[in-house]
Amino acid sequence: MRVATSGRRLKLASHVRACSIEGQVILLDLRHNQYLGVGGPQSNALADHVEGWPRNSDQAQALATSAALSVLTKRLVAQGLLTDTPPEPKREATVEEATSSLDFENVVIAPRISTRRFGRFLQAAAVATLWMRCRSLESIASAVATRRERLHRAAFECDSLDTMTSGTAVYDKMRPFVFTAQDKCLHDSLALIGFLASEGLFPRWVIGVKTQPFGAHSWVQSGATVLNDQHENVRRFRPILVV
Repeated sequence: MRVATSGRRLKLASHVRACSIEGQVILLDLRHNQYLGVGGPQSNALADHVEGWPRNSDQAQALATSAALSVLTKRLVAQGLLTDTPPEPKREATVEEATSSLDFENVVIAPRISTRRFGRFLQAAAVATLWMRCRSLESIASAVATRRERLHRAAFECDSLDTMTSGTAVYDKMRPFVFTAQDKCLHDSLALIGFLASEGLFPRWVIGVKTQPFGAHSWVQSGATVLNDQHENVRRFRPILVV
C-alpha cells in the first residue's frame, strides 16, 4: 500500500518526537507544543510505512484496513506531523534509565551563595520564563542544544555526579527566593539547566509522557541520577524528548 501520494516514503517531521508506551504511540509536536496519541492496529501498521515511527511491542498484532490507515496518514500529513520531503537533521540524544535521585543531606560542603551566583540564578529563572512565554518547544530545544554544544567545548568543569550535586544544591538553596510551590516542572527544569550551564555543567533536559491517564513531565538528569525530582516519580514517564 502506498501512503505517500508522491511515491516517497513518509517520515516524521523534524519537529516531531515519538515514543511507544502502553499500546499507543505518543507524538510530541515541538512546533505547536501539542501531544497526540495514536493507538489501535493503525499504530503498528504505520511503522511499516513511516520512517522513524516506533513499533509498539506492548500491543498485540492486528491488521489495519487500508481505508483506515489511509485516512489516518492523510490527517497526520495535513497536520504537518508526517512529511514526504527530507526533514532537517534531528539532534538526537539519549538518557539512561533513572535509578537514583539527589540527597542534599549528603552534601559534605555547604553550598556557598555568592552575589555573582545569585545573579546567574536570577538570570536563568528569567530566561526560562521568557522562553516559555515567547518560544515553542522546538525553539527552546534548539537553544538548549546549541548552548550545550557551544559552551561544553570551552567548559573546564567536570560533569561528574559530585559537581552536579554541588551545583544543584546551590540552585536548590536559592530556589525558594524566586519559585513558589505552584511553579511547573518545565520552568524549574529550564531554570536549572540554565543555571548549571553557567556553572560549566551540562546534564540532560528530559520531557516524558505517560498514559492512563495521559500526563507529561519534565526533569533534569545526569547519567542515571535525577537532579530535580525523585527517580521513582520520573520512572512513570517514558522519555520523548532528550536534549
